[in-house]
Amino acid sequence: MSEDQAKIAFLILSEDPARVIPGLVLASRLKENRGADVRVMFFGPGVKLAASGKIDEQINVLRNVGVLPKACKGNVEQYNVQTEMAERPIDLLAAGAEVQEYHHLGYTVLSF
Repeated sequence: MSEDQAKIAFLILSEDPARVIPGLVLASRLKENRGADVRVMFFGPGVKLAASGKIDEQINVLRNVGVLPKACKGNVEQYNVQTEMAERPIDLLAAGAEVQEYHHLGYTVLSF
């Protein structure tokens, strides 16, 4: 990674596809076209959207360009969507530690 490469973390908080899809498209294009260091994390109601199947196409595009989406394991359990999330290529982890890492590594965090 070069010193001037953008480091952008997309925090997906909404369960509204109309709000989230533009952010996911931006994330994949920044990675693919600009070589940005991009991370995507689903948190809160965003976890329900990720589990719903409504954004599977965008999740697959992200993975195809090298962005591995993650979701809050606690929210997955809170919303009882373990089965749905197991069907999707999204890693589960502790969101607090991940967001703290974004800060320590100097990522700009955008929320959708």
